[in-house]
Amino acid sequence: MNPITPYRVRIRFAKLEGLRFIGHLDLQRLFERALNRTGLPLRYSQGFSPKIRLNLASALPLGFVSSAEVLDFWLNCPVELEEIKKSLQESLPKDIQIIDIEEIDNKRPSLQASLRSSVYRITIPISYAQEELIRGFNGLISKETIPFIRRKKTVDIKPMIESYQIEITPEASVLTLQMSSTAENNGRPDELLSFIKVDPADVIIERIQLIFEE
Repeated sequence: MNPITPYRVRIRFAKLEGLRFIGHLDLQRLFERALNRTGLPLRYSQGFSPKIRLNLASALPLGFVSSAEVLDFWLNCPVELEEIKKSLQESLPKDIQIIDIEEIDNKRPSLQASLRSSVYRITIPISYAQEELIRGFNGLISKETIPFIRRKKTVDIKPMIESYQIEITPEASVLTLQMSSTAENNGRPDELLSFIKVDPADVIIERIQLIFEE
């Protein structure tokens, strides 16, 4: 038993191009190693194999970048937030950038339990015909169902799409999608791209916002 009241810290961070192909578990281990290097009074789990208490909001699919990732971790006592931010940033690779840091009440639900939606920005190069893209996407969205085979099971992506917007620029077509991110319905924008004949390897998919239940 640890009688000390833990101090919960939340950071928002960007995962940039150089780390787009690092997976969720590797990202978690990266933060564990970085936190260990800070010398902060870290809170550990109980049991035979204690680990740093940390909690990532949602697994970012491989190949995506993000300016909106969120992580909670716990300390055994309060430390100045700017000191935490400075020591942690110095321990992280340059392609992980801390955007914001705050103290969070321990009574707040876990990140996974309160996450509801994710907003993605998909930048599609002009090598894909823009008018054809718009027609294809509008035709897709107008369908009553969008069935997709995921892990040998057919799921309907249509209810996972909460809102969308298409912007045409001289450099690219930019599709902004808000999709559900719950345990039951986790929308993935790269799955939609296959229906409009866009190769996910040709585009930049960036998560730009995580939306939590208040």
